[in-house]
Amino acid sequence: MLASSAISLILDIVKRAKTMHQIPCSDCQYFTNDYRLKCPVNPFQANTESAINCQDYHQRKY
Repeated sequence: MLASSAISLILDIVKRAKTMHQIPCSDCQYFTNDYRLKCPVNPFQANTESAINCQDYHQRKY
């Protein structure tokens, strides 16, 4: 039972990590990386799962 719980926990962590890596905010030109205002366009969506399909996303030019 303990092994089953551990495996389930690991699978949940992997699933959550995959979801979090789909958030495009850190590569967006509007992302400020300032804890007070991460995104001036969509401040309430920045770095959340709702930002995965952000309509205002523009890739940062390096």
